[in-house]
Amino acid sequence: MIIYLVKSTLLLGLLFVLYKLFLENEKMHRFNRFFLLFALVFGLTAPLISFDLGPETSMVGVNMQQMERVVNAPAEAVSRSVEPLIVPQQTEEALPKAESTPVVTEEPSWSISPLEVLFGIYGVITLFLLIRFVTGLIEIRNKVKAGTHKKTDHATLVLLDEPITPQSFLDYIFLEKKQFELGEIEPEILDHELTHVRQFHSFDVLLIEFLKVIFWFNPLMYLYKHAIQLNHEFMADEAVVQNGSAISEYQELLIRVSAGKTSLKTTSNINFSLTKKRLRMMGKSISKVKVGAVWLFLLPLSVALIIVFSAQTDNYPQTMSMQEIWDSLPPTTYTDVELESEGPTGLYHPLDERTGVLIGPEGEPYSGERNTYSVETDSVIYAETIVDGKVTRSEFPMYDSTGAYQYRSVVIPSLDEDGNTVSSYYSDQHTDSLVLSLKKIDTDSLIINKAWHPNGQLAWEFQMKVPGGGRHGLTTVYDENGAITEQERYDDGELIEKIK
Repeated sequence: MIIYLVKSTLLLGLLFVLYKLFLENEKMHRFNRFFLLFALVFGLTAPLISFDLGPETSMVGVNMQQMERVVNAPAEAVSRSVEPLIVPQQTEEALPKAESTPVVTEEPSWSISPLEVLFGIYGVITLFLLIRFVTGLIEIRNKVKAGTHKKTDHATLVLLDEPITPQSFLDYIFLEKKQFELGEIEPEILDHELTHVRQFHSFDVLLIEFLKVIFWFNPLMYLYKHAIQLNHEFMADEAVVQNGSAISEYQELLIRVSAGKTSLKTTSNINFSLTKKRLRMMGKSISKVKVGAVWLFLLPLSVALIIVFSAQTDNYPQTMSMQEIWDSLPPTTYTDVELESEGPTGLYHPLDERTGVLIGPEGEPYSGERNTYSVETDSVIYAETIVDGKVTRSEFPMYDSTGAYQYRSVVIPSLDEDGNTVSSYYSDQHTDSLVLSLKKIDTDSLIINKAWHPNGQLAWEFQMKVPGGGRHGLTTVYDENGAITEQERYDDGELIEKIK
């Protein structure tokens, strides 16, 4: 979320700077309207869209992977600085020993995290602004109902018994009834407001007002609103002049009217703060050379921005090995005893002489306990008893969603006459233990996994593809009488068929 907000703000800011530098003062108002709306939509959605580019992809001589790092750097820096403030503290859970009864842990006391406080503040302010937004719409509806209506070709005039500056919303134009009946409202003013109606300017205003409700904390939303409203006034002024009004007379009229009276929320109206820019814009002429130059500059720039802010380049060059990629990932666990392996560790054969020996800090085969903890929760995820560098017992505690201890599973490995691993397995949840047999049938890929019920009946059997492939082939589960209760077919850990 933090990275999205930073990247969207960067993109919105960059597009707004381009608009202010190259477009705002040019007499190409329809294009400017499209650009502002495009900038809003694109700036908020581009960081959510991604497609892959190879690490060597370049555009106009610029390596896109390097460019993406430049864009991501400030977002990642902010994310790293904020995340430690909003990650709730985790409580460490103690692991009960195999011979002892499970330890009952106290439920953590209820507390409010900084993240919850931030979301609470955001929710309250957003709700307030949403209510104000809806209230503004209700106010306009009430004004429409209270006024006298007069139909025209393109709009409905709403005549009000109160002083009000001429303004429009959707297909309604709000006017002071007394002024209208006395003929004191100039035709140019009506033409100006009719242009707002014909060109659907209210939809632009509604969009930016709604975005302000959601992104009220982003100052760029207020800058975009001002730019959109100014562009609307430019377009309406241009329409009035094109309909035959003299520029000098219309400018004098704007100065008189911009003294203003009352305006409604979310409407288009004549505002004194915009008048100076509008007066200067009327005297400008359209330069086809400038328009062409702007198009030639902005089109390739827009394509480049789409690629930079949406593309996800390959973070790992193709020359990296799987071990290098694994080592580059952030750790998810840590241990209380640092051990080194002398020789291959052998994941499924901890007691097999063909596997390695765990060496302790003194440089000798280690004997003792080793606990492995989760980085996320600081709780023990498994504990090992090690004798002369070999794992002789493993315990796997299980926790509920609150982090409270539930039960443990214990595995005690041994070797049969053929050198295959045969492990006794039991859990606090079961009164009887299973005996597991793990036998390598293919040194490079496959291990047979079998378990027997206490009465000697086969409990289940399947093959596992290693490393990291998961179940492979047919998996069958039997009850204590030998009947098949479940049967599934897997391909590299993926269930492809449920037979029973």
